[in-house]
Amino acid sequence: MSFTPIAKVYDRFNDLEVYERWLDFTLNMVDNQPNKVLDVACGTGWFTQLLAPFCEQITAFDLDDAMLQVAKEEQGNTSNVIYCQANMLDLSDFDTDYDLATCYADSLCFLDGEAEVAKAMQQVSQRLCAGGVFLFDVWTPYQVTTGFDGFNYFDSDDEYALLWDSEVSGETLEVSHFLTVFHRTDLNLYERTDTTLQERTYPLDTYLSLLQKASFSKVEVFVEYGQSLYNEHEHAQVDRWFFRCVK
Repeated sequence: MSFTPIAKVYDRFNDLEVYERWLDFTLNMVDNQPNKVLDVACGTGWFTQLLAPFCEQITAFDLDDAMLQVAKEEQGNTSNVIYCQANMLDLSDFDTDYDLATCYADSLCFLDGEAEVAKAMQQVSQRLCAGGVFLFDVWTPYQVTTGFDGFNYFDSDDEYALLWDSEVSGETLEVSHFLTVFHRTDLNLYERTDTTLQERTYPLDTYLSLLQKASFSKVEVFVEYGQSLYNEHEHAQVDRWFFRCVK
């Protein structure tokens, strides 16, 4: 599974306005201006660049080098951002005094199984100072089993076209995204690239248990980008859970 085939079109066909909502959630969930931030699975760096004016220093990393190349090319004047390639399952080379860590766009859902989710949470926790905050979001089981059931999408511009179909496995709360990208060449021909992205989510109790084991002392769960605390009766059909975890 790799984002490399879609790195160049990721921002073209993504809803970039939603990153403003992740920014609002972040700023509303911290008590003071962040000093040292770790942006986990930063992708093309769109959110990283939005957050940069509001903190002293950001270290942003991603597993996919092609996504990082896009981030570096579009970095602009964000001189307080350092981009690097890393795997969230092994952050031993990073400092241990970050006061904020972020991980958005359901990035934890791309990990392979509950054990990897647990390990990633532990790795992030170990990078935070005492009182540090970890903010992230994941798909809800409702979104995986219902929101993605039969999902398909098509979009195009003068240079690229994107086809996207999703297939759901309700028993395991998994979804497979089948993406096809057509790139128009200088010869007015189209090059086709296919990739499959796998995501999986878990019941809320699973996330809460894993966060407790990762030494987070306080965990709050929100919906609608932090607009409300999650209530299982009122929010049975929301698409994402948003977590605020304090070490």
